[in-house]
Amino acid sequence: MEITYELEDVTPLTVANVEGEGHGNVGALSLRNFAIAIDSTMYSVLAKEFRKNIEKRFNKPVKYLIITHYHGDHIFGINAFKDVCVLSSEATSMVMKSEDVNERYLEYIKELEKEDPLGKGIEYLLPTLLFKNSVIIQDEDLNIEVIHVGGHTIGSSYVYFPHERVLFAGDLIFENMFPYAGDESCNPDLWINSLETMYSLNPKYIVPGHGPLMEGKDSLKKHITFFKNLRKIIKDAIKDNLELTQIDIPNEFEVVNEELKPLTINRFLDFYKNK
Repeated sequence: MEITYELEDVTPLTVANVEGEGHGNVGALSLRNFAIAIDSTMYSVLAKEFRKNIEKRFNKPVKYLIITHYHGDHIFGINAFKDVCVLSSEATSMVMKSEDVNERYLEYIKELEKEDPLGKGIEYLLPTLLFKNSVIIQDEDLNIEVIHVGGHTIGSSYVYFPHERVLFAGDLIFENMFPYAGDESCNPDLWINSLETMYSLNPKYIVPGHGPLMEGKDSLKKHITFFKNLRKIIKDAIKDNLELTQIDIPNEFEVVNEELKPLTINRFLDFYKNK
């Protein structure tokens, strides 16, 4: 089977793949002397192509792989980068080290190897460099900032490249699709805060965790509005003692996964009931 994994130019110093081949989007950027990859796809074989194409595109070695959060579609390709620095928030590493996640993912990887043509060669590897709140990676006159915000998961982070005004959002953004917020560590209030912070950065381009490339900060408005509306609907539903089937959730996105949607709504219900 021939494996290809094409990268789209976002700006002269940034690229991305937003086609969904690796189940989650990835991105990469070039500083003066090295390149940085952001997330690693679900598959080791795609991650190897991803890295090869980054180094070919920028003619520089990859020095860092940044992991935005712990979900499998962003971390299972880490072994293609295990000779470089793998960076994540402390909270992401903590979850990955937990017995529950460790056992669940090792079992999931076994199933992928049996059932998925792309599932060969995946290893469950941990980040090697951790940060608490934020970290700046500097290379001569260029720098990027990695910010831990929580929200989608307890460890969720985004990456901002000020020189190019490109923001890599991880799964804090599902563009054109109903967002998955079913993780047990999801914090809707932090998620809304993170989107508002991203808006204040005035990015020119946004690479979401899922869905197509976004242009301009105004493309974030519908996401902020959606989450604020959903929060109000859920709070009102709790006050009125409504069951899940009685809650009317507006469909503001083109793609709705009917299996994942109730997980998102239930997590909002649990979060605000216990707040």
